[in-house]
Amino acid sequence: MKIIYSKLFFSSLLLSILFPFFGFAQLDNSSFYPKKELYSFSDSASKVNKNSNQRQLNLEIDYFGFFRNREFFETIADGYTLFGSHFLSKLSYSADTTLKISGGIFLRKDFGSAANNSRFNQIQPYFQFLYKKNKHQFVFGNLEGNLQHNLIEPLFNFENIINRRLENGVQYKYVSKNTLLATWIDWVTMIYPYSDFDEELHFGLNIERNIITSKNKKKWKSTIPIQLTAIHKGGQINTTDNPLVTIFNAAIGNKTTYYFQDSNGNNSSYLKYIRTHLYSVFFIDNSSVPNFAFKNGMGMYANLELATQKHQLMLSYWRGQDFTSPLGGDIYSSVSRIYAPNTENEPLRNLLILRVLTNFSLPNIAKDDAKIVFRATPFYNLGTNELNFSTGLYAIFNTNFLLKSFKK
Repeated sequence: MKIIYSKLFFSSLLLSILFPFFGFAQLDNSSFYPKKELYSFSDSASKVNKNSNQRQLNLEIDYFGFFRNREFFETIADGYTLFGSHFLSKLSYSADTTLKISGGIFLRKDFGSAANNSRFNQIQPYFQFLYKKNKHQFVFGNLEGNLQHNLIEPLFNFENIINRRLENGVQYKYVSKNTLLATWIDWVTMIYPYSDFDEELHFGLNIERNIITSKNKKKWKSTIPIQLTAIHKGGQINTTDNPLVTIFNAAIGNKTTYYFQDSNGNNSSYLKYIRTHLYSVFFIDNSSVPNFAFKNGMGMYANLELATQKHQLMLSYWRGQDFTSPLGGDIYSSVSRIYAPNTENEPLRNLLILRVLTNFSLPNIAKDDAKIVFRATPFYNLGTNELNFSTGLYAIFNTNFLLKSFKK
């Protein structure tokens, strides 16, 4: 086993040295979350409203329709279909260009849920305190989370956007020309005196440092990303005698992007960029009692992506030894996650993955607000010679309306 770990570690290290231009480890998921800011809410005075002291009351609407079908036939992950809608409506008050307070309600309805056909499957309140100035951003309440964490899929499951849309806790971001730092605590389960369950919290860290930017119209960009997630379960005031759970996952790599530009430095009319990425990924179970068949493991994750104005294509290779990530995608785990009783772990996972994403904008309806996204992910297991795939169709609408302006 030590020999396998050594080979995997040194192969990851060697590829990191020989191929510093391996790039993006996940598709650009920005289509799945709002891009707009409130009119007066920005780092500087609003372009729409020149009076930077203007206060505003806005209504924000976010609809997300999802159809995700997994055709998985192996012993690691189940096949199933997720089909339904999310709806988030919130009132937002901007005290100035730096401070925004929001409150609203989140609804989820799964299609075909017979027991709940006349009811919602999920109803949750939404509250957020957001302070943003210059390079700093602080969030308390509902986080700017999920896919906006920009974590690789071995560390963060894409399906969390469906199954766990809202995250609650505290978050800090620092964004400068050459550095991105984001860290957060997602408080999943709260306990009270004599609770018969454990508290659970998730921690995340994402750092990306720019190391190369070409002077010639910024065609090249290369960064070093470092990512970390952790899970804690336990508590001192509850009545359970469950052992303490502490699990870590981490990744470090290199991301390099080449942007297609014309002679004037503008983006090409069709091709946008090509990206490559290589990550070394790690798993450590530091719990008092091990939770899995493996106490630690690691993986290598390499990707090549090509993006046009409407399409993205990414080819990935995953090689994981004794690896699992409770927050990560199912297919990367060496520990079986199927519900059937006859589960079987796969200590060495060797996968070829293809991702295809297409954005269909609706310019005649709402060019900046509405879109339809298609995503397909077939993957081939080189160890078992099995082909599995998942497909998804998503309808997205998000916008905001200015209800009233207040001048000091």
